[in-house]
Amino acid sequence: MEFMKKSIHIITGVAALSAMISACTSRGNNPGWEYAPDMVYSKGYEPYSQGDSNTINPHGMNMREPVHGTVAFGKEGYLYPYANTAEGYEAAKGLNYPAGLEDKEGRGKYLYGIYCSPCHGATGGNDGEIFKRGLGKPSWKNYQDDYIKNIPVGQIYHTLTYGKNLMGSHAYVLKPEDRWKVVRYVKELSGAGIATAAPADSASMKKTK
Repeated sequence: MEFMKKSIHIITGVAALSAMISACTSRGNNPGWEYAPDMVYSKGYEPYSQGDSNTINPHGMNMREPVHGTVAFGKEGYLYPYANTAEGYEAAKGLNYPAGLEDKEGRGKYLYGIYCSPCHGATGGNDGEIFKRGLGKPSWKNYQDDYIKNIPVGQIYHTLTYGKNLMGSHAYVLKPEDRWKVVRYVKELSGAGIATAAPADSASMKKTK
């Protein structure tokens, strides 16, 4: 009888130890118990969640691709016709300020201070903090240079759109109208003044698809 009791204790201990080892080794694939799963997984179609409950969209996705050709609210822009090539840069000479472009609130100066002055400096003297600290080499002429005064505004816009030399594209932070306002302020800094606005049917004013 005593032998049977000891055997039962040994078997019970081995079984418990095996269960513990099994639990430890399978923990990585076992999510464990969930408390109130209906509070964790939304019954509604949340935009960025993915689950098996959505059988309408592929892969259980809740967020769908936008309709081809649509433009998101607040993302309206101009159809820029020139590619990021030497030929495109040359062709950009033909672009001019959009018709009716105004900047009474000084947005061009404001945006220049955020995105341009760290390199080009407050007055376009290539004396921004990045160059002062030796983190780069100026590849753009001083804004008061005749080259900047005479360069077509379309080529400055092209540079803001695609980037050039050490300068990267600013298209992701400056919408088209704001790019033109920055161009306008750059010309002001150069002392060239403001060019005549383009007619309403200018290529720079065509809407995106």
